Amino acid sequence: MSSPHTLPKPDFFPWRIAVVGAGGQLGTALTRQLGGQGIPLSRTDLDITDEDAVNCILDRLRPDVVINCAAWTAVDAAEQNPDGCRTVNATGVEHLARACTNLGALLVQVSTDYVFGADHGRAAPYREDDPPAPLNMYGASKLAGERVARICPRHIVVRTCGLYAASPNGPVRGRNFLDTMLVLAATRPEVSVVADQVCTPSHVPDVADGILRLVAAGVTGTFHVVNEGQASWCDVATELFRQAGLPTRAVPIESSAYPSPVTRPRYSVLDTSAFLAATGFRLPRWTDGVTDYLRSLACATRPAKVHPSRRSEQISCSPSS
Repeated sequence: MSSPHTLPKPDFFPWRIAVVGAGGQLGTALTRQLGGQGIPLSRTDLDITDEDAVNCILDRLRPDVVINCAAWTAVDAAEQNPDGCRTVNATGVEHLARACTNLGALLVQVSTDYVFGADHGRAAPYREDDPPAPLNMYGASKLAGERVARICPRHIVVRTCGLYAASPNGPVRGRNFLDTMLVLAATRPEVSVVADQVCTPSHVPDVADGILRLVAAGVTGTFHVVNEGQASWCDVATELFRQAGLPTRAVPIESSAYPSPVTRPRYSVLDTSAFLAATGFRLPRWTDGVTDYLRSLACATRPAKVHPSRRSEQISCSPSS
């Protein structure tokens, strides 16, 4: 059953829509929402870094729309392996863009708020036409992916942020930020979380709805698709624990206190006015996304199991993207 906060999706798509990277959080949600109109392509089905495979498979399937959810998302690892990161996030996208051009298909490229961040004094949400300036290899590779996606005459670039979705198997540490927080909260009375990185973590089903709205609207160009509002990661953890009824406390720390080889944006909130103008809709507020996420986790509202005699323990945590 869909959440009352989730935007109603179009009842019917008269197109064949291929979802590349269908095994990930966003790809899974898109495939589910598309139903019979979706052609799921997991990494085992299609490796976008293999140009011959991209051309062969898309020529055989001949989709009207290709939504690319495949990406290198390991932000820290990207600094150690920049070539591997670029191969997936830029070269692979170029392969899709050229194949879609040959087919006359629409390419939807999923990008990130991390294309911004170098404007250290920023305090207003980024618009689509603001100059991008990434701080790390992951952001730079995704920006390169945006640029090659625009090779395709019919394209939509969707920037989103901090994606999370519930898994049928329950929370898994490292799968997404909210999953990680719930796993840690099960055994710790306190979790130290960065409080000086402000963005809008977004619930995957909402973002999937937004992408399909853009496809149905027949628009092209660049759009920001995130939940409404803004929050620090510590704010998100605090709200998650509150809604889940957990006694764990989120302790705010600065980014400098969290060991990481990667510089992350201090402010990367995305303005969604263009999405509203194109679709007539706004995605739910980020707090509603947390509510919807918890609804689908049967065990999430159980109190964290913290032994009464256990000393307060801290663990620093920062999102991967």
